[in-house]
Amino acid sequence: MFLTPVADSGKLRSAVTAGGGGAEQRIEAAPLPTGQWVHVAVAYGTGTAVLYDGGREVGRDTAVTVEPVHFGNHLRAGYLGRSRYPDPYLKAAFDDFRVYGRTLSGNEVATLPRN
Repeated sequence: MFLTPVADSGKLRSAVTAGGGGAEQRIEAAPLPTGQWVHVAVAYGTGTAVLYDGGREVGRDTAVTVEPVHFGNHLRAGYLGRSRYPDPYLKAAFDDFRVYGRTLSGNEVATLPRN
């Protein structure tokens, strides 16, 4: 599982896999702006993955078969700011990082940048 602001496609990308790169399930969106704070969120649940930028939905995949719950105690790597590939490293700071035990609704995610 990873989130990178600049994937090989030049886009913001979040991906999850339980079977290596060939089984990776991705969501992509327009690149993030640079030189300013941004709020990015990813929600996985019930066969859907949604990518948010500033509380707005910017990407969706409704055919996700792998969800974080499938990893159990076998999560080997999780990356923030880069992928497991030779994408550039993120030159930035994180102000907040949260993991919830349930999938947040779009309305809940929309309030996060203000909290």
